[in-house]
Amino acid sequence: MKSRLKYFLSYYLFWFLAFLVQKPVFMLYQWEHAKDYSFTDWLNVMWHGMPMDLSTAGYFSLPVFLMVLASCFVPAGKWLGKGIKVATALLLAVVVIGCVADMVLYTFWGYRLDITPLFYMETPKNAAASGTMSQNLCAAVCLIVEYLVYWLAFRFFHKKCFAIDGHCVKAVIPFLLILPLLFVIIRGGVSVSVMNAGRVYFSNEMFLNHSAINPIWNFLGSFSKEDLSTQYRFMDDAEAHKAMDSLVNRQVLPPDTFLLKTNRPNVVVFILESFGANVCEMAGGAKGLTPNLNRIASESIFFSNFYANSYRTDRGLAAILSAYPGQPVTSLMKYPEKSQNVPTLTGTLRDNGYDLSFFYGGDENFTNMRSFLVHAGFEKRLCDKDFSGNELSTKWGAYDHLVINRLIDDLKQPQKQPFCKVLLTLNSHEPFDVPFHKFDDLYPNSVAYTDSCIGVFYDYLKTSPYWDNTLFILLPDHGKPYPEGMTNQDVANYKAPMIWTGGAVKQPMCITQMGSQIDLARTLLAQLGIDGSAFNFSKNMLSEQSPKFAFFAFNDGFGFVTPNGASVYDCGGSMNVREDDPALTKKGKAYLQCLIDDLASR
Repeated sequence: MKSRLKYFLSYYLFWFLAFLVQKPVFMLYQWEHAKDYSFTDWLNVMWHGMPMDLSTAGYFSLPVFLMVLASCFVPAGKWLGKGIKVATALLLAVVVIGCVADMVLYTFWGYRLDITPLFYMETPKNAAASGTMSQNLCAAVCLIVEYLVYWLAFRFFHKKCFAIDGHCVKAVIPFLLILPLLFVIIRGGVSVSVMNAGRVYFSNEMFLNHSAINPIWNFLGSFSKEDLSTQYRFMDDAEAHKAMDSLVNRQVLPPDTFLLKTNRPNVVVFILESFGANVCEMAGGAKGLTPNLNRIASESIFFSNFYANSYRTDRGLAAILSAYPGQPVTSLMKYPEKSQNVPTLTGTLRDNGYDLSFFYGGDENFTNMRSFLVHAGFEKRLCDKDFSGNELSTKWGAYDHLVINRLIDDLKQPQKQPFCKVLLTLNSHEPFDVPFHKFDDLYPNSVAYTDSCIGVFYDYLKTSPYWDNTLFILLPDHGKPYPEGMTNQDVANYKAPMIWTGGAVKQPMCITQMGSQIDLARTLLAQLGIDGSAFNFSKNMLSEQSPKFAFFAFNDGFGFVTPNGASVYDCGGSMNVREDDPALTKKGKAYLQCLIDDLASR
């Protein structure tokens, strides 16, 4: 009886220590973030993350718990020892792969491992494309080293502690007593609240809170968030919808300012990968990276108080083309059956006589993009398969200048008018592989590269026969935390430049009214004299009657920005990252709750 109890408790301790040690390992891997924190901070990370490690160790001890319990009735011959070794080997593989993937992805995404990587498993090449060769090699080494260390540690303790033989029915008694205790540990206590990520938050420094999270628990826990009907319930539904009504104009509002010479111009939209305001000089960002965008903005209509709605491309595309706000832990594009029930800006243009085409150098199957684009009306689409092997970068797909050249070639052919052409750039995404070298820092260098490509297209368009009747719109899919120290939770990370240019524009001006990507639909359609009432979340930025705010989502959190202040709320930690006014937090919560309700009903 004692041998069984001793072994199981030792086995549980093995998993607990493995998860506990993983915290300083994670912080060492993220040394650029962790180096300025004190030794006490590191200890606090381990201490405050301990309840989640205890819970996760309970989950991973259950298979051995059941095997040892079975051995009370069935003589524990060689099967028990071999069974424990096989189970542990498999579980260690899951844990080590998860922990290493978490360490690598945090570098790019700024949040701990959840189910997001599963969205990209249909295209594993693209899923791994963010990492450089050296980063992928480092990850592989970490994978091997961690597995060997943990496996040798397990073998050592197993050899010392495993002394179970025969069977012992009396040993069932302590295991039946341990079972409810194990359940309580896994659950996170006996209170109404079960284990959640917010339980380990202890600091105003978000990196320390993130470091305290057990990535395996976070991954497993994120599956429960797939039930949309239970997500983000902050208040009574009636109260949420009442607050929402003040933020959404159901009626069609005419613009107070008309920007265009014609109500049926051709429309060309460039969606710029990771082009936040922080790298665009004309928007107050870093100097010297975007001379062409600076030049274009000075000759055009520049929206100076504009925001992205999310932090990933799939959410950004849905915001721009469907006027559908980004969600914190899921994506409209992930659900083809739902995205097909959402109206699209391009589909509306098609219904009003526009000829549509889409230009992209990457894999259109990535994150269900293809089904979304088909629904959006793009029968003519260019993607990586339309380029030869020597035209493709080592990671994502065709270089931006080659994709833009294809668009230029297309415009040299006779066109059915009016047309709408949408181009999504690619190379200012990790690992920033571009045929261009002006800056040593890879991300700014990739931005400068794409900016140079935009300049080439703009100069061509001005000489083309379509210039006088074309509206050229430039805006990003999302921003990227830059410079060092910015996070996904900073409002500045979502500030985004939007430029309207082309011969169809009446005159250059600066638009200061606040808006976001989802507002492009109603703002543009109002200028074209087309009904945009189907876009429930969108508002006409150029109508004085429209409420002035921007909503954005990051991983398990949201931001709500108005001209008078902002609120940024971490839902996982149930805490404000920033709160200029509690009323803004309440409006943001109501907005998110109604957004999730809408998504669930699609």
